[in-house]
Amino acid sequence: MLTANLKVPYRDQVITLSEVRNLAYEHDPLVRKDGYEAELKALETVEDAVALSITNIKREVNVVNEFRGYTSPLEPTLKSSKMTQKTLDALITSMESYRPSFEAYLEAKATYLGHQEGLPFYDLFAPVGKGAKTYTYEEAKALVLEAFYGFSDHLGDFAKRAFDNEWIDVEPRPGKIGGAFCSNQPQIGQSRILTNFTGSLSDILTLAHELGHGFHGEIIKDNDPLHWSYPMPLAETASIFCEAIVNQYLLKTINDDHLKLFVLENALQGDTQVIIDILSRFYFETELFKEATKPVPVSSLKKWMLAAQEKAYGKGLNQSLKHPYMWLMKPHYYSAGLNFYNFPYAFGLLFGKGLYGLYEKNPEPFTKQYETLLAYTTKASVEDVAKTMNIDVSDTAFWNQSLDVIKLDIEEVIALFEKTKDA
Repeated sequence: MLTANLKVPYRDQVITLSEVRNLAYEHDPLVRKDGYEAELKALETVEDAVALSITNIKREVNVVNEFRGYTSPLEPTLKSSKMTQKTLDALITSMESYRPSFEAYLEAKATYLGHQEGLPFYDLFAPVGKGAKTYTYEEAKALVLEAFYGFSDHLGDFAKRAFDNEWIDVEPRPGKIGGAFCSNQPQIGQSRILTNFTGSLSDILTLAHELGHGFHGEIIKDNDPLHWSYPMPLAETASIFCEAIVNQYLLKTINDDHLKLFVLENALQGDTQVIIDILSRFYFETELFKEATKPVPVSSLKKWMLAAQEKAYGKGLNQSLKHPYMWLMKPHYYSAGLNFYNFPYAFGLLFGKGLYGLYEKNPEPFTKQYETLLAYTTKASVEDVAKTMNIDVSDTAFWNQSLDVIKLDIEEVIALFEKTKDA
């Protein structure tokens, strides 16, 4: 409620928190910087109340877990995720081992944008290349549908039905929560989607992401009611796979280096959030749970978040221009039933990239196998679902293979930075 109704003074106007955060995608560097500063200043006005909220929620989780005999808050999360500690350890180990590649990308982007000591937080999402444009919602719909139909008629037909029946709450407005999410309603065979679309390419990928969740709901709606829910790590599989479909569709239509840089680097922004920023959130929440036996002051929350960002981003992020309030921005922290809802995004991204690699190798039988896999996500463990595609998610080798795909993108983007900087 506090963040949805927060009024943010920005230059000579008052806007919503969602609107000011979306300024991070603008082309004008001064707009991005002013938006970041306005955001931090506005968040300071609600920091105490929100800190009290997050403290009490995490204290509740610790108390309940102790009564139930769990040894840590991570244990019930892994249980509800139908995932073993071995698989999580393999995932985190691989993510940390590829951190230097992301650090190199961020340093290269900082240099490209004219920064000396790493990338300021407000330029993490700065568009690069000369192909950046603002899309209308109609253009976004057309692009998503064309890409989805290129994968399968079933996926395309589902997205068309969602658009035609207006299942999507599209644009930001006062009182509307930020971010995006999808609520599947299998009992009526439909979904409802919230986005805050302002026309960036990132917004289009978000739209594809949420429609992917909806398609997952489309697949499982014919399951028995007790098999209508899936564990958190697999919740992001279909959504991230749909992002990959749209992104690859765009890349295959591009010959110009500037436009290719724009599209490829935009995708890399998302990958960096899901690998590096997710690491920072994992580190932060681990620290928070250790200390959440008593009220936690705002100063500690900010200190832990800054330390987590430093550990995850390294020299890629300017150490004096980070974001101390990221704990205030993520709604997942504020649900006693969604603890550590960070690593599932990384699982989904890398599992989705692994699946997309299988699709590219042999597209003909994959579509049917993919839908079978999605239907199975409500009935089995993470490890057993992966085995249907002969994937061992408890082995770092699989995660490294997926991260190698991103590493190749990083190398290509860094090369394009050099190639296009003065062109």
